[in-house]
Amino acid sequence: MHDSEWALTALQAKKAWKISKGAGVTVAVIGTGVDASHPDLRGRVLAGKDFGDGPSGTGTRDQGDAMEQATHAAGIIVGTGRNYRGNGLLGLAPQARVLPLGVYEDRKPQVDATARAIRHAVGRGAKVIDVAVSFKKPNAALRSAVTYAIGEDAVVVAGAGDNGKDGNRPTYPAAYPGVVSVVATDEKGAVWTDSHHGGGVTLAAPGVSILTTAPNKDYWTGAGTGYAAPWVAAGAALVRSEHPRWTAGQVVQKLIDTADRKGASGRDPRYGFGLIAPAKALADRAAPPASTSPPGSARTAPKSDREHSAARSEEGSALVAIGAVAGALVVLAVIAVFLISRRKPPPNNSDS
Repeated sequence: MHDSEWALTALQAKKAWKISKGAGVTVAVIGTGVDASHPDLRGRVLAGKDFGDGPSGTGTRDQGDAMEQATHAAGIIVGTGRNYRGNGLLGLAPQARVLPLGVYEDRKPQVDATARAIRHAVGRGAKVIDVAVSFKKPNAALRSAVTYAIGEDAVVVAGAGDNGKDGNRPTYPAAYPGVVSVVATDEKGAVWTDSHHGGGVTLAAPGVSILTTAPNKDYWTGAGTGYAAPWVAAGAALVRSEHPRWTAGQVVQKLIDTADRKGASGRDPRYGFGLIAPAKALADRAAPPASTSPPGSARTAPKSDREHSAARSEEGSALVAIGAVAGALVVLAVIAVFLISRRKPPPNNSDS
């Protein structure tokens, strides 16, 4: 792996790869579109679709300039490291595939396009969906799409938001039940100061000084919860690949159960249930319970590692969606946003 990819070391990627590299799993990345021609992404990006005014119609060309976050996310998830004679950038799930879905018009993300993209991702078989846009106002179509995706057994992941020092207001689909909300941490494991915080945070992941792919065969190093969420999406892909019969709810529960606890006991407002530990999630092969409580009834997480092991079936029970009981719809009780830091402030911070 590249010397600058500290996150792979922190997440014990080499240990995880002995068990799973994400083969057979499609991860939808919803945002600007992905530059599929990048040497470290070539062969891992499917032909997607542009629901906005993307240049390719298939989501396989990033709109570039200040809107490259989907290409950044793709590198974190499926980077192959093939560039520079095998010394390029590696993602956490290098054998998974990315389905790029563009939702921008006039350099702004469109909420209706995002809702359509989420539904399209489900129809294309994406078992993990990484939402790379956010909106300040709630929207019925967006909420319905998120609920639909979770009911169809997709893991929906997004960054918690980069507004921790700017009002810390909820954003959408961040505030909707069912999206795994991810905050960013630095090399020392401390939460990035700009991360959104509060009761809806689910997991933490590396999100500071993250090296990843950029359009035009380039690379970029940045910070933000949008750099953290793809690690969780990739972690979910690793687990889904290894346990294809597990529901989305079981996958998320396993990531929660095996996370490295940080901050206050239980569900910390800054770390959520802890720092994602994909190698531990793969090593622990016990299947989580196949059903969970409805949103809003989450129990307190274990207060110690010992309690954590003993109470695994109780922890975060409302965070997980299960769609396997007689067609019933059960929603994950978590919220999130997926925003990636840019050279200049991205145009996807809000809708008008």
